[in-house]
Amino acid sequence: MSDDVQAALRDMARSIGALESTVKTMTSTWQQQEQSASSGRRELHQKVDALRADVSAKVDGMRNDMTLMGGQLATAIKDISEMKPVVEAVEVVKQRAVGASWVSIWLYRIAIIASGGAAWVVVKYLNISVALK
Repeated sequence: MSDDVQAALRDMARSIGALESTVKTMTSTWQQQEQSASSGRRELHQKVDALRADVSAKVDGMRNDMTLMGGQLATAIKDISEMKPVVEAVEVVKQRAVGASWVSIWLYRIAIIASGGAAWVVVKYLNISVALK
């Protein structure tokens, strides 16, 4: 074989070697990137699952709190409905007491005026005189 052919073969072998090296480098890089991406996706899924579990636990806690508050609200409504007639009765008694106090004040005033009028009639028509010394 001639020198030109051998030089061409060496040149071709060098090119094939460089191409093989490039392919190996690209394959290695691709595998590293794939492993890194898989690890990142795994971590992301773990974080999402942890967040989902945390939110689910909090929602369950809130659901229990709402159930408890619903029971307390029902009890409070029942208690208020039982107290309402008593409060209304107390209001009626209070209004009656206010009315009775006004009536007693007016009866007292009328009694004073009537007793003063009766005393005047007795003094005027019976000619009773009172001398002040």
